[in-house]
Amino acid sequence: MASARIDLVHLAIRSGIMGHIQWKLAAAELVRGDPLLAMLPPERIRALLRQFVVDGNSLDVRAETRDEYLREDPDNPYWYRAVIPIAEFPQGIFVEVRLIDANPQEPWVEIVSAHRQS
Repeated sequence: MASARIDLVHLAIRSGIMGHIQWKLAAAELVRGDPLLAMLPPERIRALLRQFVVDGNSLDVRAETRDEYLREDPDNPYWYRAVIPIAEFPQGIFVEVRLIDANPQEPWVEIVSAHRQS
C-alpha cells in the first residue's frame, strides 16, 4: 500500500502561479449549482486553497474508506482535507483533494469536493 504524500500535496498546491490544482468536473458543477456558494466559484476556491497552503497551513491526511474511491484507485488510499476560514462562512469551507500525479517534480492534485463546513 502507498504511503500518504502530504509533502507532494502541499508542493502541488504551492506550484506555479495558480497551483497544480484541477477540479473534478462533477465537483465543480456541484459548487456552481449551489446557491449558498454563489460568491465562491471553483476558481476562487482553488485560489483560497492555494493561499491557505502558501500561508503555512497544512491539509489533514485521511485514510480512504469509501469503496467507490478504493475501487477506482486502489494504490492511492488517501485523501486530504482543508477547512479554510472565510468571512462569509463562520465554520469555513471544506475542500477535499486527492493526489492524482505523484511526480516528485510536478505533482498535481484534484479537488473532488468543496462545500460549506457545518
